[in-house]
Amino acid sequence: MRPCPLFLTLAILLLPLPGLAQSQRHATEIEIERMVLEMRQGIPKLMQSGYYSDRRSPEEYQQQAAFVETWSEIDGAIAPFLGDWSAMEENLLIYPLPAPGEVCIIDSRLDESDFYQGRVVNGNLYTDTNLIFVLDSGFLVNISVYDDQAYHYEYANPRPVENPTTSTYYREYHPQIVVQFQQAGCLVKVPE
Repeated sequence: MRPCPLFLTLAILLLPLPGLAQSQRHATEIEIERMVLEMRQGIPKLMQSGYYSDRRSPEEYQQQAAFVETWSEIDGAIAPFLGDWSAMEENLLIYPLPAPGEVCIIDSRLDESDFYQGRVVNGNLYTDTNLIFVLDSGFLVNISVYDDQAYHYEYANPRPVENPTTSTYYREYHPQIVVQFQQAGCLVKVPE
């Protein structure tokens, strides 16, 4: 009896992959430029997919814009990165830290979440997990390196971030994220 092709495809997709939130190293400047160019060339395809349609309500859009504008006066380097960025089956929530140029990141996909931190350097966000995030053409581009090959993944349409310490979802399903968020001193509002 031969295995069903669908079964084989599913089996391959379920094989363990390197941690999605962990890159082997930071991409080089040349790799960053190449990935951003590749992303720009793929924008029409991204938009046709329907995954990157802007589904924010006018209130969410205004709230997010006000949050970013307020933070741009406090820390202009991190302000444009802040928010709950959406992708196909993943959200990337970026919060400010009290230290200038630094952020907390919650990476939520399917039923998993990871917490890491990052720092904005020369307009790009570098994480402690070797990921680089670049803002370009209305997208937040995640650039990672595996087996010495650079890859990119896009997020778009940031919404206002929720507070994971008061979120039923994070408290019930990802309590370790709540602990890490609190221990790092991540902020959900403007400091007084």
